[in-house]
Amino acid sequence: MCWGVLGKVVSVSGLEAEVEVGGAVIKALVAMEGLNPGDVVLVHAGVVLEKVDREDVLRNLSVYYDLMKYHYVFNGVPEEEASSRAREDLVKLATELGVPADEVLRSIDEGSGVPEVGSGGRPPEVPDGAFTMEYTVQLAETDYLQVMHYTNYMRVCERAFMALLREVGLSYTRLIHEYGVFIPTVEVSAKIKSPARMDNALRVYVWVEEIGRKHIKYRCVVENTATGRVSADVVHVAVCTDTAITSSHEIPEDVRVALSKYLITPPQSKEQGLRS
Repeated sequence: MCWGVLGKVVSVSGLEAEVEVGGAVIKALVAMEGLNPGDVVLVHAGVVLEKVDREDVLRNLSVYYDLMKYHYVFNGVPEEEASSRAREDLVKLATELGVPADEVLRSIDEGSGVPEVGSGGRPPEVPDGAFTMEYTVQLAETDYLQVMHYTNYMRVCERAFMALLREVGLSYTRLIHEYGVFIPTVEVSAKIKSPARMDNALRVYVWVEEIGRKHIKYRCVVENTATGRVSADVVHVAVCTDTAITSSHEIPEDVRVALSKYLITPPQSKEQGLRS
């Protein structure tokens, strides 16, 4: 995942601005209109990309808090001390940006809207009966900040769904060689809610929300057990095809029956899924 940094505009001259970032003043190109001294902005690769309002500042600072805290934990600092240091860093950064420190700390304490694991030991959006898989974030899945890149959540969710298939006796090998079908993903909807870092232990919950005549809709919620927060919520829609992926096929009845073990319809009014 690529991250910009927050800064406060000191001065603007044509297409160049001086921006205070972390106590240092840097020069950056301006890629927007209406920039004024005092604006809080997002800077990436030496370019001012956009102005950030108070709500966005709080949301970004919440992410920075997570990153700072688990940077300390990763480097051997005890959890309680890491949290204290991260809060101190956050107060300093908030002060530089002109945001009241107590407002930032309150936002952090309230979780800034990032779902945490409930008293039942799982995220509140995960239904009883969901299939679970444990996973550890690998170095190759992270960026230079050792934060898991957003595309890799989709790969982890696909692995979890494959594990679910194996658990009900439907490995991809069996689907291809015995049934002559394949179920490629055709649509993905993902929300990345909080960062996961290298070596963080993840718990992936997966269940089927819909089985149509030719399609399957399944949902994954990725919990970061190191932080106790949800890192990603991903929905896949897959279509049953022949192995050459040239035409769609009806889902075999015994495949439908096997998957029904993890068929859990959302409690809200049933969404209109893909109709094939």
